[in-house]
Amino acid sequence: MKKYIEIILIGLIVFVGCEDKDTEPEFSEVPSIFTKKVLIEEFTGSWCGYCPVGALIVEDLMTENENIIGVGVHVDDAMEIEQSNFLETTYQNSSYPSGMVDRTPYDGAVSLNAGYWSYFVNNQLLITSTCGLAMRSKVSGNTATVEVHAGFNTELDGDYRVTVYLIEDEVTGSGYGYDQANYYDSESESPFYGLGNPIVGYEHNNTLRAVLSESLGDPLDDSVLIAGGEYVEVYTADISSFEKKNLHAVAFIHHVGSTFTEHEILNVQKVSVTGFQDWD
Repeated sequence: MKKYIEIILIGLIVFVGCEDKDTEPEFSEVPSIFTKKVLIEEFTGSWCGYCPVGALIVEDLMTENENIIGVGVHVDDAMEIEQSNFLETTYQNSSYPSGMVDRTPYDGAVSLNAGYWSYFVNNQLLITSTCGLAMRSKVSGNTATVEVHAGFNTELDGDYRVTVYLIEDEVTGSGYGYDQANYYDSESESPFYGLGNPIVGYEHNNTLRAVLSESLGDPLDDSVLIAGGEYVEVYTADISSFEKKNLHAVAFIHHVGSTFTEHEILNVQKVSVTGFQDWD
């Protein structure tokens, strides 16, 4: 009899252990305080000989502070997508590398020279955020499913939207569309010295691969723009052309003004394509 009871207890332990392993984490309630995170959307291209430095600046900023999220918007190369042209046209970008820091303007421009990024990033990090995001992403076969939660801690009035990106690290390829032009090949003090011009096999990180929402974001109903309000939406993407282990989903809440200089990103969140990120 004793032996029989021991067998039952072992079975229960195994059952409970398996059940816990399969349980998915749950999103917590919308908090009253959100961590402010900053998005840098960098305009770049494999043909641009100055762009390796732009990419390095973004990587360094992200390394220094985990609340900084970078996205590489490629134009006129093999990694360009429709959103690239939409962003370049909408925000009137005219130089490379350049980038938008939470899409905030300076002196009538939104796409700024790389020398300004650190200053504006630090300014944005000081803002007390009125909203935040939580995310879950899963993969089944060649389809990624991204669940996005946007929450608010105060009442807002205006046109607010959520945009969702899919980005990929370590993107490589061969030829003009991927090999990175490098104007620093002969500069001995540069980290890109002696790597060739172009840099063959260059790894492009934070590369914008797809937009899962509308180009300028999916509008939020006024009913969620209140303290404790929450928007929930599920997005899907075909990831058959990408390397799953290098994929992340990025979602951000932004205000859309009457002109492009009045648009502004309020907060941003990032999660692995097979990950979970609660409110923070």
